[in-house]
Amino acid sequence: MTKESLAHAFPFFQESALLDQIWEQGREMNLSPGDELMRPGSYIKAIPLLVEGRIRISRQDGEGGEVLLYFLSGSQTCAMSLSCCMADQKSSVLAIVEEQTQLLMIPVAYLDQWMTQFPSWKAFIMQTYAMRFNELLKAFDAVAFLRMDERLIQYLAGRHKAEGTHILQLSHQDIAQELHTSREVISRLLKRLEHDGQLKLGRNRIELSQTARWLPT
Repeated sequence: MTKESLAHAFPFFQESALLDQIWEQGREMNLSPGDELMRPGSYIKAIPLLVEGRIRISRQDGEGGEVLLYFLSGSQTCAMSLSCCMADQKSSVLAIVEEQTQLLMIPVAYLDQWMTQFPSWKAFIMQTYAMRFNELLKAFDAVAFLRMDERLIQYLAGRHKAEGTHILQLSHQDIAQELHTSREVISRLLKRLEHDGQLKLGRNRIELSQTARWLPT
Protein backbone atom coordinates (compact mmCIF):
# COMPACT_ATOMS: atom_id res chain seq x y z
CA MET A 1 0.00 0.00 0.00
CA THR A 2 1.15 3.53 -0.75
CA LYS A 3 -0.08 6.89 0.42
CA GLU A 4 -1.26 7.51 -3.15
CA SER A 5 -3.39 4.34 -3.16
CA LEU A 6 -4.90 5.42 0.16
CA ALA A 7 -5.83 8.83 -1.28
CA HIS A 8 -7.29 7.11 -4.36
CA ALA A 9 -9.44 4.80 -2.22
CA PHE A 10 -10.75 7.66 -0.05
CA PRO A 11 -11.05 10.69 -2.37
CA PHE A 12 -13.70 12.25 -0.12
CA PHE A 13 -11.10 12.90 2.59
CA GLN A 14 -10.45 16.46 1.49
CA GLU A 15 -7.92 17.58 4.09
CA SER A 16 -4.33 16.61 3.27
CA ALA A 17 -3.55 16.70 7.00
CA LEU A 18 -6.19 14.01 7.58
CA LEU A 19 -4.62 11.73 4.99
CA ASP A 20 -1.25 12.33 6.60
CA GLN A 21 -2.67 11.31 10.00
CA ILE A 22 -4.34 8.18 8.60
CA TRP A 23 -1.12 7.17 6.87
CA GLU A 24 1.00 7.78 9.96
CA GLN A 25 -1.30 6.26 12.57
CA GLY A 26 -2.89 3.41 10.61
CA ARG A 27 -1.58 -0.15 10.82
CA GLU A 28 -1.67 -1.95 7.49
CA MET A 29 -3.28 -5.39 7.33
CA ASN A 30 -3.55 -7.81 4.42
CA LEU A 31 -6.17 -10.52 4.90
CA SER A 32 -7.07 -13.60 2.89
CA PRO A 33 -10.46 -15.27 2.24
CA GLY A 34 -11.69 -17.01 5.37
CA ASP A 35 -9.77 -14.78 7.82
CA GLU A 36 -11.75 -13.33 10.72
CA LEU A 37 -11.54 -9.60 11.34
CA MET A 38 -14.06 -9.58 14.21
CA ARG A 39 -15.99 -12.19 16.10
CA PRO A 40 -18.69 -12.01 18.79
CA GLY A 41 -17.34 -11.42 22.28
CA SER A 42 -14.06 -9.80 21.24
CA TYR A 43 -13.10 -6.21 22.02
CA ILE A 44 -12.41 -3.91 19.09
CA LYS A 45 -9.55 -1.49 19.64
CA ALA A 46 -9.15 -0.17 16.08
CA ILE A 47 -11.36 0.93 13.20
CA PRO A 48 -10.91 -0.80 9.82
CA LEU A 49 -10.62 1.36 6.72
CA LEU A 50 -10.92 -0.90 3.67
CA VAL A 51 -8.69 0.12 0.79
CA GLU A 52 -9.78 -2.85 -1.32
CA GLY A 53 -11.45 -6.23 -0.85
CA ARG A 54 -14.71 -7.48 0.62
CA ILE A 55 -15.80 -8.55 4.13
CA ARG A 56 -19.09 -10.17 5.17
CA ILE A 57 -20.72 -8.89 8.37
CA SER A 58 -23.24 -11.26 9.97
CA ARG A 59 -24.90 -12.26 13.23
CA GLN A 60 -24.60 -15.77 14.64
CA ASP A 61 -26.98 -17.82 16.72
CA GLY A 62 -25.87 -20.21 19.44
CA GLU A 63 -25.73 -23.12 16.98
CA GLY A 64 -23.41 -21.59 14.39
CA GLY A 65 -26.11 -20.31 12.04
CA GLU A 66 -25.70 -16.88 10.46
CA VAL A 67 -27.87 -14.02 9.28
CA LEU A 68 -26.19 -11.73 6.78
CA LEU A 69 -26.26 -8.05 7.76
CA TYR A 70 -24.18 -6.34 5.06
CA PHE A 71 -20.95 -6.39 3.09
CA LEU A 72 -17.96 -4.08 3.45
CA SER A 73 -16.00 -3.19 0.34
CA GLY A 74 -13.27 -0.76 -0.67
CA SER A 75 -13.47 2.85 0.61
CA GLN A 76 -15.73 1.84 3.52
CA THR A 77 -15.60 1.16 7.25
CA CYS A 78 -17.75 -0.86 9.62
CA ALA A 79 -20.45 0.90 11.62
CA MET A 80 -20.57 -1.95 14.15
CA SER A 81 -16.87 -1.54 14.90
CA LEU A 82 -17.36 2.22 15.28
CA SER A 83 -20.12 1.66 17.84
CA CYS A 84 -18.14 -0.92 19.78
CA CYS A 85 -15.03 1.25 19.83
CA MET A 86 -16.87 4.34 21.03
CA ALA A 87 -18.68 2.44 23.80
CA ASP A 88 -15.75 0.14 24.65
CA GLN A 89 -18.05 -2.85 24.13
CA LYS A 90 -17.45 -6.34 22.83
CA SER A 91 -18.33 -7.12 19.24
CA SER A 92 -21.76 -8.62 18.56
CA VAL A 93 -21.05 -9.50 14.93
CA LEU A 94 -18.86 -11.82 12.90
CA ALA A 95 -16.68 -10.29 10.15
CA ILE A 96 -15.28 -12.78 7.64
CA VAL A 97 -13.00 -11.86 4.73
CA GLU A 98 -14.41 -13.02 1.38
CA GLU A 99 -11.66 -11.93 -1.00
CA GLN A 100 -8.10 -10.68 -0.67
CA THR A 101 -8.45 -7.56 1.44
CA GLN A 102 -6.16 -4.64 2.23
CA LEU A 103 -7.00 -2.25 5.04
CA LEU A 104 -5.67 0.18 7.59
CA MET A 105 -6.55 -0.25 11.26
CA ILE A 106 -6.99 3.14 12.97
CA PRO A 107 -6.57 3.22 16.79
CA VAL A 108 -9.83 4.13 18.49
CA ALA A 109 -8.27 7.18 20.18
CA TYR A 110 -8.30 9.05 16.88
CA LEU A 111 -12.01 8.53 16.17
CA ASP A 112 -13.24 11.42 18.36
CA GLN A 113 -10.14 13.54 17.81
CA TRP A 114 -10.54 13.58 14.02
CA MET A 115 -14.30 14.20 14.32
CA THR A 116 -13.56 17.66 15.74
CA GLN A 117 -10.53 18.35 13.53
CA PHE A 118 -11.59 17.26 10.07
CA PRO A 119 -15.07 17.90 8.58
CA SER A 120 -14.65 15.24 5.88
CA TRP A 121 -13.88 12.58 8.52
CA LYS A 122 -16.99 13.55 10.47
CA ALA A 123 -19.09 13.39 7.28
CA PHE A 124 -17.62 9.95 6.48
CA ILE A 125 -18.52 8.58 9.92
CA MET A 126 -22.06 10.02 9.81
CA GLN A 127 -22.66 8.68 6.29
CA THR A 128 -21.39 5.26 7.37
CA TYR A 129 -23.88 5.13 10.24
CA ALA A 130 -26.75 6.23 7.98
CA MET A 131 -25.92 3.71 5.24
CA ARG A 132 -25.47 0.78 7.61
CA PHE A 133 -28.61 1.65 9.56
CA ASN A 134 -30.61 1.44 6.34
CA GLU A 135 -29.00 -1.89 5.49
CA LEU A 136 -29.77 -3.27 8.95
CA LEU A 137 -33.41 -2.22 8.49
CA LYS A 138 -33.47 -4.09 5.18
CA ALA A 139 -32.00 -7.17 6.86
CA PHE A 140 -34.62 -6.98 9.63
CA ASP A 141 -37.44 -6.47 7.14
CA ALA A 142 -36.25 -9.44 5.10
CA VAL A 143 -36.34 -11.75 8.12
CA ALA A 144 -39.58 -10.35 9.53
CA PHE A 145 -41.69 -9.75 6.43
CA LEU A 146 -40.36 -11.50 3.32
CA ARG A 147 -40.97 -15.05 2.16
CA MET A 148 -37.86 -17.18 1.73
CA ASP A 149 -38.00 -16.91 -2.08
CA GLU A 150 -38.06 -13.11 -1.75
CA ARG A 151 -35.18 -13.20 0.74
CA LEU A 152 -33.16 -15.38 -1.64
CA ILE A 153 -33.69 -12.95 -4.53
CA GLN A 154 -32.72 -10.02 -2.30
CA TYR A 155 -29.63 -11.94 -1.19
CA LEU A 156 -28.53 -12.75 -4.75
CA ALA A 157 -29.08 -9.14 -5.84
CA GLY A 158 -27.03 -7.94 -2.88
CA ARG A 159 -24.23 -10.37 -3.73
CA HIS A 160 -24.26 -9.18 -7.33
CA LYS A 161 -23.97 -5.56 -6.17
CA ALA A 162 -21.20 -6.32 -3.65
CA GLU A 163 -19.10 -8.48 -6.00
CA GLY A 164 -19.78 -6.61 -9.24
CA THR A 165 -20.27 -9.80 -11.24
CA HIS A 166 -23.08 -12.01 -12.56
CA ILE A 167 -21.12 -15.16 -11.64
CA LEU A 168 -21.28 -15.98 -7.94
CA GLN A 169 -19.01 -18.67 -6.48
CA LEU A 170 -21.42 -20.03 -3.90
CA SER A 171 -22.69 -23.41 -2.79
CA HIS A 172 -26.30 -24.02 -1.82
CA GLN A 173 -25.09 -24.70 1.72
CA ASP A 174 -23.29 -21.32 1.84
CA ILE A 175 -26.53 -19.54 1.00
CA ALA A 176 -28.59 -21.65 3.39
CA GLN A 177 -26.24 -20.81 6.26
CA GLU A 178 -26.34 -17.08 5.58
CA LEU A 179 -30.14 -17.05 5.21
CA HIS A 180 -30.59 -19.33 8.23
CA THR A 181 -32.54 -22.04 6.46
CA SER A 182 -31.93 -25.53 5.08
CA ARG A 183 -29.93 -26.45 1.99
CA GLU A 184 -32.94 -28.34 0.61
CA VAL A 185 -35.10 -25.20 0.69
CA ILE A 186 -32.42 -23.14 -1.08
CA SER A 187 -31.85 -25.84 -3.70
CA ARG A 188 -35.56 -26.01 -4.49
CA LEU A 189 -35.89 -22.24 -4.82
CA LEU A 190 -32.74 -21.94 -6.97
CA LYS A 191 -34.01 -24.63 -9.32
CA ARG A 192 -37.28 -22.73 -9.64
CA LEU A 193 -35.36 -19.56 -10.55
CA GLU A 194 -33.31 -21.55 -13.05
CA HIS A 195 -36.50 -22.95 -14.60
CA ASP A 196 -37.78 -19.37 -14.94
CA GLY A 197 -34.58 -18.35 -16.75
CA GLN A 198 -33.36 -16.07 -13.97
CA LEU A 199 -30.07 -17.92 -13.44
CA LYS A 200 -28.02 -21.00 -14.32
CA LEU A 201 -26.70 -23.41 -11.72
CA GLY A 202 -23.29 -25.09 -11.72
CA ARG A 203 -21.09 -26.79 -9.16
CA ASN A 204 -20.65 -24.22 -6.37
CA ARG A 205 -21.47 -21.61 -9.01
CA ILE A 206 -24.52 -19.48 -9.85
CA GLU A 207 -24.65 -17.42 -13.04
CA LEU A 208 -27.26 -14.69 -12.83
CA SER A 209 -29.10 -13.90 -16.03
CA GLN A 210 -28.32 -10.51 -17.55
CA THR A 211 -32.08 -10.05 -17.93
CA ALA A 212 -33.06 -11.05 -14.38
CA ARG A 213 -35.82 -8.58 -13.55
CA TRP A 214 -34.70 -8.16 -9.92
CA LEU A 215 -31.11 -7.14 -10.66
CA PRO A 216 -30.24 -3.42 -10.58
CA THR A 217 -29.90 -1.90 -14.05
